[in-house]
Amino acid sequence: MKCEKESERGVVVMKNTRKAAAVWLAMSLAISTAFGNTAWGEIRPDTGNNRCVHVHTAECYKDADETATPSQIGKEPTECTHICSVESGCIRDTEKENNENTDTLDTVASNTGKNDSKKEQAGEKAADRKDSSGNADENKNLNDVPIQNGAALSVSTPSNAEDTTTTGGTVTPVSQMKILSWSWFDPEENLLDGRLELTGITEEAQPSFTEIIEYLPTAIIARVEEGEEKNLLITNWSCPEYVQDEEGRWPLEGTYEFKAELPGGYELAEGVDALVVEVSVVGDQAAVTAETPLMTVVKDGTEKSIYWRENNYSVSDNELANMGIRLSYANECHYLTLKNVNMNSLYLGNWSNWVITLEGTNTLDVTTLRANGSYALMITEGTTVTIKGNGTLNARGRNTGSGINLGGTLIIESGTINASASKSLGEEDDGKTSGILIGSTGTLLVKGGDITASGTKAGGKIRYGMYVKGRFSMTGGEMKVIGNDCQGLYTSGYFELSGGDMAVSSEAGLLGFVANGNSTVINAPGTLTVDILDIAPGKTVTVKENATLTVDGVKLEKGSTLINNGNLTVNREVDDRDGGTLENNGTISGNGRIPDSAKQEPTKIADFEENIRDVYSENTSINVQKLANIQKPAKAGNLQYELVEYTGSESKGEGTIDESTGLLMVKKAGVFKIKVKTLASGIYQEGTPVEITLTVDKADFPNTWTVNVDAVSGVYNGTEGYPAATITSTRIPKDAEYKYQLAATSKSSNLPDQWQSECPKIVNVNESGQYVFVKVITDNYKSKVFCSNNTTHITQRSFTESVEVAIDSSVYNNKPQNPKIKVLENWKGTLGSELTEGIDYEISFWKKENNNQSVTKLEDAGTYIVYLLGKGNYDGSLKTAAFTINKCKLKAQITGDSYDKVYDGTTDIAEEQRLAIQLCDDNNNDTPALQDVHADQVKWAYQSADVGEHDIDATIISLAGDQAKNYELTEQTISQKGTIKPRDFASMTVSADPLTYNGTEQQPKINASVETGLENVSPDAVFTYSKDGVDYQSEIPGFTEAGTYLVYVKASMANFNDETKTVAVTVQKAAAPTVSAMSESYSYKETGERQVALPGFPENCGTIGSITAQIISDEGQILDSAAVDGMNLVLRLKGSSKNMVGKTAQVVVKVETKNYEDIQIPVIVTLTADSSDSNSNNNSGNNSGNNGSNNGNSNGSSSSDGDSSDYDDPNESSVKVTPDPSNKVTKDSQKGYRNVEQGVITGTANQTVNDGYSHWMKDAKGWWLRFSDGTWPMADRTGAYHWEHINGKWWAFNETGYAKTGWLRDEDYGGWFYMDLEHGMQTGWVLLDGAWYYFNPSSDGKRGIMYAGQRTPDGYYVDKNGVWDGRSKQ
Repeated sequence: MKCEKESERGVVVMKNTRKAAAVWLAMSLAISTAFGNTAWGEIRPDTGNNRCVHVHTAECYKDADETATPSQIGKEPTECTHICSVESGCIRDTEKENNENTDTLDTVASNTGKNDSKKEQAGEKAADRKDSSGNADENKNLNDVPIQNGAALSVSTPSNAEDTTTTGGTVTPVSQMKILSWSWFDPEENLLDGRLELTGITEEAQPSFTEIIEYLPTAIIARVEEGEEKNLLITNWSCPEYVQDEEGRWPLEGTYEFKAELPGGYELAEGVDALVVEVSVVGDQAAVTAETPLMTVVKDGTEKSIYWRENNYSVSDNELANMGIRLSYANECHYLTLKNVNMNSLYLGNWSNWVITLEGTNTLDVTTLRANGSYALMITEGTTVTIKGNGTLNARGRNTGSGINLGGTLIIESGTINASASKSLGEEDDGKTSGILIGSTGTLLVKGGDITASGTKAGGKIRYGMYVKGRFSMTGGEMKVIGNDCQGLYTSGYFELSGGDMAVSSEAGLLGFVANGNSTVINAPGTLTVDILDIAPGKTVTVKENATLTVDGVKLEKGSTLINNGNLTVNREVDDRDGGTLENNGTISGNGRIPDSAKQEPTKIADFEENIRDVYSENTSINVQKLANIQKPAKAGNLQYELVEYTGSESKGEGTIDESTGLLMVKKAGVFKIKVKTLASGIYQEGTPVEITLTVDKADFPNTWTVNVDAVSGVYNGTEGYPAATITSTRIPKDAEYKYQLAATSKSSNLPDQWQSECPKIVNVNESGQYVFVKVITDNYKSKVFCSNNTTHITQRSFTESVEVAIDSSVYNNKPQNPKIKVLENWKGTLGSELTEGIDYEISFWKKENNNQSVTKLEDAGTYIVYLLGKGNYDGSLKTAAFTINKCKLKAQITGDSYDKVYDGTTDIAEEQRLAIQLCDDNNNDTPALQDVHADQVKWAYQSADVGEHDIDATIISLAGDQAKNYELTEQTISQKGTIKPRDFASMTVSADPLTYNGTEQQPKINASVETGLENVSPDAVFTYSKDGVDYQSEIPGFTEAGTYLVYVKASMANFNDETKTVAVTVQKAAAPTVSAMSESYSYKETGERQVALPGFPENCGTIGSITAQIISDEGQILDSAAVDGMNLVLRLKGSSKNMVGKTAQVVVKVETKNYEDIQIPVIVTLTADSSDSNSNNNSGNNSGNNGSNNGNSNGSSSSDGDSSDYDDPNESSVKVTPDPSNKVTKDSQKGYRNVEQGVITGTANQTVNDGYSHWMKDAKGWWLRFSDGTWPMADRTGAYHWEHINGKWWAFNETGYAKTGWLRDEDYGGWFYMDLEHGMQTGWVLLDGAWYYFNPSSDGKRGIMYAGQRTPDGYYVDKNGVWDGRSKQ
């Protein structure tokens, strides 16, 4: 018959032992070359972040089959419509993968173990790495772009693919972290002891740099600082020695070190091995031409290869029989029968089809070999094997091989298969073997039979029960996958269970089933039982409708999903804490726990009794579940019972209920409200609660319970009274409630429903003769009434002996009083309750103390006696008590118009103060009427007669009035603060004797006196003196210069106000000193002005006033006029006649001075003959020394500079220069003496005399100028200044009249000035605060203004602030 094929089988690379690695490589290259592909062309290179994952099918070649035929391999498809995109997986979303790959690496590393770094065998590299389309295994990290010496390789994508790849993710710099140790992450097991061996390399099949990187690890498992373990991606591989020669050929042989690079932020700690893989390239031309065996058998350690040559086997049937096998060929299929075979291993390959029939027990066991063993059953890529029969096959692999290793397709239809992998003999261990290993190109299809796949951990290495890299499918039979101390089942390919029963377990409590493949699906009627199912990050496991998955637990990794559309049984927990999802559209059962979002709604509680009733029974619980007929729903959590608040009108019951059993222990009978619901479980949500109303009725009152009631009998005991009865009980519970009632009858049937909660109190005598009833009430039993056998009995108490009477005293209030009488119980040694008038006693009569007569009104002050008579609960005996009305206490206060008086030398009050005494009640401040009471005699006095605040004492001698006997004072003497104010003097007289100037300071005699105006107080004033009215001294001030001065005189005396008066002190001018007469002589022919220097004046004459000249006589008619210019006498000669020679003119010069009377200087002018007359009369000898000396000077002009020495010699022949007549001293009616050069001429400072001068004055605010008429200069507005020329200096006065000093800005002149305290306005260079300033010295309308930002006339520069910059002049 024709051998069966699997339609989905892929093209795989043949695998054998390590010796076959060279053969495998050579064949791979040879086949690629034969089919027109480039050497190593089937290895899919990285193209940046893109790589085409499309597998050509027959449709791409117009073929009806689903896969390409061998004849089509290597040809360009003509009908392929595939376009590379992100959705197809050809162009990758790197940003998303960067986030996912790290999680995937972490998960895979944790599931497969840290040390799984050795490959299964050299020949398995390609089979584990490539499928028929060249796609890499899913475990390979695709993020890394192969780099050749730092440069990215560029490999083109299909011509019709549009590259939309964008760079994703962000590189975040981290600090350098030390790597303490590491191992390769090599899930595809390409490395052997950290080395990569490539053999069978030929010139036609040379591996490129990029193709070698395809077989190198993508990451390392690193232990970093603090012991943390991380999976770190390799970012680049480099090997400077592995390069192409000049002809573009890669090396054929040699050993090369490929160095890995890590992401930034990590570095190897000192002493840690470098990240280097040694790649061995071995050329073997013979391997290319070597014949490939069809089957290889190892028995007793001896290997036998069988070839298919020209439709015949290379061995005879006898040789096969010796091996225990039968072999035949028909319909393109090899038929192999195994009957009780016992050998080491079986290899089937060469792209062949097989049917194996099992008979008896057959064993393939490599564990018995002393040499390093491998797989037990090996089916290579492209080979399809079907197993049938009723026999058994035991396949035992170890170390670097599995029990069954599939690179091709295995179909199991029947038989018993036991595949295992374990380590033995202590040889080298790959650590990644499995009971059944399905390579990336392999397929296992189970249709029937009984299969067991097991792995055993040994020496720290992990073996899986079954490892699926390719495809697994099951439609029937039974299969057990067992991990002994290791994981049971690991998938990174495709898994589909559509029938039969599969059980997966890990006996070490590890993960039974790690689903890390592209697809994991359970279809009906398939049944999968797993202890722990681990779904890797981003992966999905689907349970289809009517399919069954039973798990102890499920671990959902980040982004993973378990979709249940069928039947899911969970016995422990579905763990979604890492971010996975359980989507439930089917049925979930079991005793485990699933996420809340997937829990199922439970079945509701139904068919129960809502209202139930029972009778209380002591120490017995009520079974609510049974009474209400409550049944737990099948699909729900456990029942829970809970007491809730009853809000009805009936008595509410009390008790506790067992939440799980519903047993109610009643503490108090009544109505209970009970809520019943099904609890949330691991599978079901919390159910909808139902409510049940339970009424627990009270039981009958027990006959054994008794109560004895004895009614009270005794003497009246006051308000305290007696309990109505004494109660004794037998067997009544302590928490029983007693209620009471009194009645005149002993029949309980006639009692009203008016029970009291406490035993009634019997107080009064009239309450005797009543029966006492007691009603006993309990929570759980009906009530019962008991009655006393006797009635209550109370007798009267003695009033005289049993009470105390107290009456509080009162105060007279001018009204009749009715005092409060307190009668208190007093038979217990202490005072008790107060008795009530009219009930317990009554008032018989009142009488005044010490008076036998009764009184009817209690009004005046005094003591009264009351007589009381007992009644009611007391007998009729008497009791007395005293009541006192005290005198009303009055307090006094002083009133009047004023408590102040002016000093009069006594302590008496003044009549005008109108002081009086006001009386008022000390308690309420009411004032009694004057006719009832008032102060009769009062003594008044200040405590002191001197000025100041003193108490005014008022001593009340006695009271008077109609009711004075009922009043008394709180105190006899009272005080009020008062003040004695100082008195003004009645008069003050001040006078001063005049003085006459004598050149020295003189003190005037001042006569001062005062009058007190009081006969009893003599004047004793002290006088002080002041010039300015501010500073006073005991001495009289002195004066030197003549003038009139104002002196302030102050009189001071105790108890009197100070008084000040002013007196004018006059220093009269002294008599004028005698001055010798001046004489001048002029020729009768002379005309014009002549200046004569006036003599000097005495130094102590004071200020010079006006100087005038007056012609007294002129008999020689010599003068036209006489005047004074400065200190010069100016005579204007008018010329005369010769006959007047010898005649004279008399001029008097009058000089006004401060300290002297006017000084008069007589000047005699004599007319002489002219010199020309002497020449003509031969008189040349008289004036020979002056001949011709005055020629041309008759016009009177002079060159004098103003020095008076020019006028000493009247015969001086030099030219006289007449001073400016406008500079003479004049007297202004306002400003006094002044002239052009000096301006205002001032007299002595701080003088107020009217001496014709202005005076500088100083007060507390500063200096100001007092003109001679008493006015002063001041600006007309704020911010402006009034300028005045005084004594040759300019001064500025502000709006208040005070002289301004310091810096000054006058907006009217538009500049800054500086006013010196002593010299007024400054000009020229001035040094101020260490800086030089220049002020305009010119009289050009801007005199005194500061220069700023310019050069001064003498060549120095000042800045914008007026400060000299310190540089030399220019």
